[in-house]
Amino acid sequence: MILITGASGNVGREVLKQIVGTGAQVRAGFQSLNKAAAAPSGVETVALDYGQPETMRSALKGVERVFLVGPPTAQLPALERMAVDLIKQSHVTQVVKLSAMGGRHAIFPRQHAESEDYIRSSGLPYTFLRPNGFMQNMINYNAPTINAQNAFYGSEGDGRVSQVDIRDVAAVAVKALTEDGHVGKTYTLTGPEALTNREIAQILSDTVGREIRYIDLPPAQLKQALLSAGVPEWSVDALLDLQRLYREGRAATVTGDVEQITGRKPIGYTQFSRDYKNVFQPEERAAS
Repeated sequence: MILITGASGNVGREVLKQIVGTGAQVRAGFQSLNKAAAAPSGVETVALDYGQPETMRSALKGVERVFLVGPPTAQLPALERMAVDLIKQSHVTQVVKLSAMGGRHAIFPRQHAESEDYIRSSGLPYTFLRPNGFMQNMINYNAPTINAQNAFYGSEGDGRVSQVDIRDVAAVAVKALTEDGHVGKTYTLTGPEALTNREIAQILSDTVGREIRYIDLPPAQLKQALLSAGVPEWSVDALLDLQRLYREGRAATVTGDVEQITGRKPIGYTQFSRDYKNVFQPEERAAS
């Protein structure tokens, strides 16, 4: 039995979608049973809340491998430590942790590095997946302004980022969860190229047939805009710190790990933009 935690999240949802096709016995953990209604047919679903250890303990019964995805909050290291302690008390033989590229150079990757350290010290067999920024974040965070203003905003300057498609991250996760030979391995997952936001804006423009602009803002101005939009301050500070990392050119590394594990080239930004073209439509067209 394989347990997929965070099954309603961006990566967990895609892992669940892909792993069903392998025929593996899968249990999916959702924050609520209402969200579990979206699970693919044939998947066992359970309520799993990192803040309620008893739900993790119950979800682990009979599980051999775990895809570990903690919530993106300030409490992530502590919550994942709790999960790891419970996993160690179970019969799990491998933890595949969704981590992050970036080491300890920014808040988000630093949290994951702390969790990696704890997993290593626990003695649990592990596989660490360290993706760079997700291409799909363009949809999750920027599609509204792209569709309303033909623009998206950030404070990355001309920093290059080797963004990776979530579908490739999930493909590697499925391999690590269903095949042998991945214990003790760390995979850094990137796309095939490192692009600036201005280059991404040009790719999107070419795909949708209208000009999309990237507008670079001073970090303080972007912070105020995000706070005004209701984003929690910790999340804003962590995001701005990540954009600083990008601005400094510390996220431009391109690796071959996706191809090594999946046997195919990673998805490029042009292909991503074509696959999700319908998401980037002007508001009047989307309404019709």
